[in-house]
Amino acid sequence: MKKIKLAFRIVIDHNSEMIWDRYVFDDTYFEYKIQHQVFDEKENPVKNYWELLQKNPGAKQIPFLLSGAASNYVSQLGGVIRSLPDVLGSTFFPFANFKLDLISSHLEDSSKHKIGLTFFSSELLLIDIIDNKYLLSQEVNQDNGWETFMLPFHPQIAIAYYQKI
Repeated sequence: MKKIKLAFRIVIDHNSEMIWDRYVFDDTYFEYKIQHQVFDEKENPVKNYWELLQKNPGAKQIPFLLSGAASNYVSQLGGVIRSLPDVLGSTFFPFANFKLDLISSHLEDSSKHKIGLTFFSSELLLIDIIDNKYLLSQEVNQDNGWETFMLPFHPQIAIAYYQKI
């Protein structure tokens, strides 16, 4: 058996249609515009994130600073991604924390703002893989059997941590 942590990543941009995604998009773009001005030069300004990084390596802090704008929305999820149910539809993808990455952005063009949110589970016990489904338990340190759930493989889920036990 193995201890694992799973990661689930979503990308949010101007084409995102879910209301939750739209709120995250709007608030992170608003925060981006503020932070861009903080890290930009007054005498020779640039408009997009990648140019800003080239001129000011300190701008690599911006994704972390944008996380604050997304964290209230992430807390609304209550530690589960409800769009990823187990095979019975009763247990959802559990997550313990998240990381925001800034894929691209532009000071004057919101259509170029794109972020990634990666949600990480706490440690899970990977008991087996059966028919393209993970057989998992949240009871990692149990010796007398486990409460389990089966999560189907999904193209946006990856194993982010792996330890043989």
